Amino acid sequence: MEKKSKVNGVTANGTWDSKYGTMYKFEVSFENGDVGEYNSKTQDQNKFVQGQEVDYSITSREYNGNTFYTIKPVQQQSFGGGYKKDPETDKKIARMSVLKVAGDLVINGDVQLHDLTKIATFLEHYVNTGEDSMSKLYDARIKEVKDQLPF
Repeated sequence: MEKKSKVNGVTANGTWDSKYGTMYKFEVSFENGDVGEYNSKTQDQNKFVQGQEVDYSITSREYNGNTFYTIKPVQQQSFGGGYKKDPETDKKIARMSVLKVAGDLVINGDVQLHDLTKIATFLEHYVNTGEDSMSKLYDARIKEVKDQLPF
């Protein structure tokens, strides 16, 4: 069962040998009252830190009439199978990409250096919204000029 709670305490509780080598046992208690054992490959585990709120799973098993609880961290997954991605990451990637394009335009002599951030901002807006704001400005300016014509 997956849960979320703040860690109240973590106590080292011995070691045991597994097919993966020495495992370090920790008793972990949570603010919501859950208590269980966490097994780590490292003596300095950092998955459960006192005072931090964590997502975890807790499972129970019966052995000789006693119930034992095992705690495991829940990893937030994204498409790539890694950790949950920061929502700002895509915006930062887009910003870096359009800044590169704007810089290339300056290097090619198509844009003046003092217009670099204006071009980058326009391109970023287009990437994030699909809206061509320059066309709107251009169309508005053409209409304004046409309205001023005497014929």
